[in-house]
Order: sequence, then C-alpha cells, then structure tokens
Amino acid sequence: MFILPRDSRQRGAGRCRRKAYSLVELLLVISVLAIAMGLVTMSMGSLRSTSLTTATRQFADYVNLCRSQAIARHTAIRIGIVEDSQNPDDRFRRYSAWAWDKRTREFVQIHEWKRLSLDLVFAPRLPEAVKESNYALRDASAVRGDYWLGRGKTQVAESGERVRFIEFSPAGRASIEDGDLRNLLIVMRPGDAEATTMPVNWAQFNIDTLTGRVRIHRP
Repeated sequence: MFILPRDSRQRGAGRCRRKAYSLVELLLVISVLAIAMGLVTMSMGSLRSTSLTTATRQFADYVNLCRSQAIARHTAIRIGIVEDSQNPDDRFRRYSAWAWDKRTREFVQIHEWKRLSLDLVFAPRLPEAVKESNYALRDASAVRGDYWLGRGKTQVAESGERVRFIEFSPAGRASIEDGDLRNLLIVMRPGDAEATTMPVNWAQFNIDTLTGRVRIHRP
C-alpha cells in the first residue's frame, strides 16, 4: 500500500481547512451585504426626494412665470395639465401654457410642452392622506380649495390631448371653471396616476385666486 509522506498529508489537510469558512466569516459577509443594501435603498429614496424637490421648484416657477406674463401682456393666460392622451406616460405629467390672442379670438399655445419625470405625477384628485397631514391638522384651510383636476370640463388641445386648465387674468388673479373657493389646489407626488397608496412625500401647491400667488406645502 502506498502511503503519502507525512508532510504531504499535512499540506493536504491544510488545503481542506482553508476551503471552509467559519461562522464568524459568514456573519461578517451577511452584515456587509445588509449594510450595502441599506445604503442602496437610502440612495434611491434620496434620488426620488431630490427629483420631487426639483420638479416642485420648476412647476412653482412656471406658474409664477405665467402669472407675470398675463400681467405684462395684459391678456389671459391658461396653464393646462394633460388629463388624457394616447401616450399613457403623458397623463397627468405634461403641461404647457396658452395665451388669449385678441386678433384670432382664441387661445394660442405660447410655450413648448413641459413634462414631469416618469417617477412623478400630478395626483388626479386630492389624496385623503394630504387632508390628514401635519400641516392640514395645524391649519385646515391649507387643504380647503378647488382641486385643479377635479373641477370644470376638459378641453382638447391642438395636439389632441385632453387638458384641464386654470387661468390667470390680466390683473394676475387665478380662476378655474366652476371654482368658487379662495384656493386652487394641485398635488405632485411620486408614483403613477393609478396608484392607490400615498407615498410619505409629496408637494401641494396652493394658488390664491385673488393674488395668483403660489404657496407650497410639504409633509
């Protein structure tokens, strides 16, 4: 019978021992993976929050721009949000502005279409979670108003989308068809139009009908 030399057997046993992992090493690997997954989740949440913050600022600036142009041009200007479109990704995401043309006696689109990113949407109706937010509990008037996408009739734009408008007068006042309250409300949130659950973060825009000024609420 052939017998390996002692030093060869020892080297073989050492190789076998080196192939195994101790319980401490496995726990260490699992801990590192858990931390990495947590960092990835936090990073994605931070990116969504940054996207919402940027879009909130851009939309508020756009509303203020249209109000200023209505005053400067001394004409009515409408801002419209797409409510229905052949492209489902455009629903409650695309928006633009139209100005009253005194010569043609009709509203003419004055800006290119703007669009929220696919991770954001204008809520089709005022979410119940907004009514129960901390700022609403502190001041109930913050969520009292006519919801932009819930009043009046939709109109068809030149591109075929069905659009729902608010309108700024030459004096800078804001109005909505069939609206009768002091504030006009619209909510921007992460997700899609069909989502039934409300995220923990959103932006609510309140437009004062008398002054046309925009106020933003965040949870």
